[in-house]
Amino acid sequence: MKSKQFRHIVVCGHITYESVSHFLKDFLHEDREDVDVEVVFLHRKPPDLELEGLIKRHFTTVAFFQGSVMNPIDLNRVKVHEADACLVLSNKYCQDPDAEDAANIMRVISIKNYSDDIRVIIQLMQYHNKAYLLNIPSWNWKRGDDVICVSELKLGFIAQSCLAPGFSTMMANLFAMRSFKTSPDTPQWQNDYLCGTGMEMYTENLSTAFVGMIFAQATELCFVKLKLLLLAIEVTNEDGQTQIVINPKGTIRIQQNTQGFFIAQSADEVKR
Repeated sequence: MKSKQFRHIVVCGHITYESVSHFLKDFLHEDREDVDVEVVFLHRKPPDLELEGLIKRHFTTVAFFQGSVMNPIDLNRVKVHEADACLVLSNKYCQDPDAEDAANIMRVISIKNYSDDIRVIIQLMQYHNKAYLLNIPSWNWKRGDDVICVSELKLGFIAQSCLAPGFSTMMANLFAMRSFKTSPDTPQWQNDYLCGTGMEMYTENLSTAFVGMIFAQATELCFVKLKLLLLAIEVTNEDGQTQIVINPKGTIRIQQNTQGFFIAQSADEVKR
């Protein structure tokens, strides 16, 4: 692994051809060309031929290490203490979801014991198992540690779709990296839909030109002039705590280095 000045993330847990291909398809998507981060996979078993071929196709940005996150020596080999984050993937086809969650929580404990300030993002199958993470002393939501609960997402999408039909489809399209080209031979409604499915959520600091504007003014400028949809901003409270505010009221004004949340076709569009 090229450690020098390169940034990297460590991915462990359920490492198979399917999970790795789905992860890389989104993480290394062409719309994220500005992301200069290497991906390091750590797994106790050597890759099969299919997975090995996939890793070789992305050899400039992907590396595979055979080892276990339960072993501090292996964690040192992949430089967990220098990584931007550590991701723990779950097996969504597992027979025993609670056992799968327990194994992944143990992986988090091992990682946190080795490097307590590493940011960890874990996939869990069952919502009630999230409570066990709070017993880990170095687990810190404010530092970026987070949980993606598969069952919670599914049930949440179903519930919101009852209130707003089409919600789950819109969210699935937003968080999946896709690129489509419109065609004159395709019906207009289909071109419009394909254009929408190519949109994703991006974050970027607003330029100094927006300082002092209320949110509505900044949104109008982004949409009319830049063809970007500004949904929310990150604001800092009086006590120094930050929070994400969706479509805030007119009393809130854009400050220096305010982070905006956009819907756009690519990261390059947001950086203009």
